[in-house]
Amino acid sequence: MNILLIMTGGTIGSSFDGGSINVRRDGRSAVVDRYRSEHGDVRFDTVHPLNILSESLTCDDCNTLAKALFDVDTAAFDGVIVTAGSDSLAYLSAFVGLLLGDCPIPVMIVAANKILTAPDSNGYENFSCAVDLIGQGARGVLVPYRNTDGVLYVHAATDLRQSDFFDNFDSFHGAYGVFENGVLREKRPYIAQHIPRVFDRGHLPRISDNALMLTAYPMQDYSRIGTDGVRAVLHTLYHSATLDADRFVPWMQAHPALPVFLAPLRSGRKRYQTTVDAIDAGAIPLYDIAPECAYMKLLLACCQDELTIENFMKSE
Repeated sequence: MNILLIMTGGTIGSSFDGGSINVRRDGRSAVVDRYRSEHGDVRFDTVHPLNILSESLTCDDCNTLAKALFDVDTAAFDGVIVTAGSDSLAYLSAFVGLLLGDCPIPVMIVAANKILTAPDSNGYENFSCAVDLIGQGARGVLVPYRNTDGVLYVHAATDLRQSDFFDNFDSFHGAYGVFENGVLREKRPYIAQHIPRVFDRGHLPRISDNALMLTAYPMQDYSRIGTDGVRAVLHTLYHSATLDADRFVPWMQAHPALPVFLAPLRSGRKRYQTTVDAIDAGAIPLYDIAPECAYMKLLLACCQDELTIENFMKSE
């Protein structure tokens, strides 16, 4: 089995030098060294487009990764594994999932909660699961990750939410499946977000920081928020899909040229009046999409001109 390994750094590629945790300068990962020592039937071709801690992820880093993704020769490999950091895993996974949503070979994104030498690190188990899923012919862009309950969940990459403080991940629609006794047991149909086919190897995305993401929190003063260089806005919502419309709507009306999107919203649910007020004032609802994925999709929408930003965002 031939697997392309795209390494970007993160905890899974880090070590502890006695003072702090940081990425290894040589770019190598203990998880790959261990797997190679225990299994001789898998060949890894490794590329290192990035070597960063994921909390430092930039637009330029995403653009570098995008080039590596579009350079994948799908005829030469059985699958792809992207190693990543856990802090921005939901965002990076969404980015990969959006760009490779129609990839004919499986793509796995693997992270670790702790460095590999820690006795309770889940990195090796996550990585081994990714290899097994590729070997079993799994399809899609997936994120295998063992939570603190001991269950190894498998998530659709564009559905992943940010980790909680205890290193646990969940998905917007719930985990796609669990990996038990070497078998993927699906818990629901595979759900993934897609984008229009405006990017390819000859037309790479070049995202920049021209999309603004706002978060709902009490007493927010929108008048302090600048919009220089901003092409579009994503406003994430409280768990009830609400926001302070009394404060937000006047700010939105003061910037009529900016398309404003709201997420997350679930289709078929009754709305609160505050949400209705924002939509009536021109905010565009995005249904059934995780806010992390919505943000990465908006960055991609803002770096192309083939479609309007609104049409790009409403594509499924």
